[in-house]
Amino acid sequence: MTTALIVAMTKSRVIGKGNSMPWHLPDDLKLFKAKTSGHIIAMGRKTYESIGRPLPNRENFVISRSAESIEGCRVFHSAAECIEAAKDYDKKLFFIGGGQIYAEAVSFVDEMHISYVKNEFDGDTYFPDFDLNEWEVAETVDHEDFTYVRYIRKSG
Repeated sequence: MTTALIVAMTKSRVIGKGNSMPWHLPDDLKLFKAKTSGHIIAMGRKTYESIGRPLPNRENFVISRSAESIEGCRVFHSAAECIEAAKDYDKKLFFIGGGQIYAEAVSFVDEMHISYVKNEFDGDTYFPDFDLNEWEVAETVDHEDFTYVRYIRKSG
């Protein structure tokens, strides 16, 4: 099973403001849908609440210390529990946010799908620092408002 994270961020690593994304990029949303459809998405409770519903054509996992159940989702108390449960599926597991989830996931995922937003935005939530030396660029696609880069963790 492959684990991945998918995120849109500015060059200064802004990923959110006030529990939402400070930009609206339809092509990035299409990319997100194309990459995650048919797979498992795992998110924190605040990210789930900002979306407001389970996303269709995906298994929706929510990581929460407090929630016991959320209609249409499986609730877990840690990323490790999500990974264990995902082994029962023949699907990729995508961590989709927010900041605390990314801070944990960046240390162990196999892939990172990052859309680098070309404009700068103010924000209050940031993607964690990571060492690019641990990653190999597998794919780069330039779009009008963002550049998509898929990284694969280097082995050994």
